[in-house]
Amino acid sequence: MSIFIGCLYVVEVLVCLLLALVVMLQKPKEGGLGGAIGGGMGEAVFGADAGNVLIKATAVLGAVFLVNTLVLARLTSTVHSKSLMANEAEAAPAAETLPELPMTPAAE
Repeated sequence: MSIFIGCLYVVEVLVCLLLALVVMLQKPKEGGLGGAIGGGMGEAVFGADAGNVLIKATAVLGAVFLVNTLVLARLTSTVHSKSLMANEAEAAPAAETLPELPMTPAAE
């Protein structure tokens, strides 16, 4: 099980890096990093609809990131779910009865 969790952590990091890269490559209104990496390189690689391809890639990578994060959270919470109160399920010891104190007469 720990090997599977380790593989999911690797996928998580890779998807996170790819998602950051795809988001930075998108062409905002003011240019941004998409314009700094060769200007029309995105259109040359992805065609005229480079924006649509990058938007779809962002949506897919975001969904993979979300699902992978939820699966990792569920798996790691069940692996390490040892309750601190598990030993307290036993009956509590009976309270000790203290001897009664002698009554002192009230000062009048």
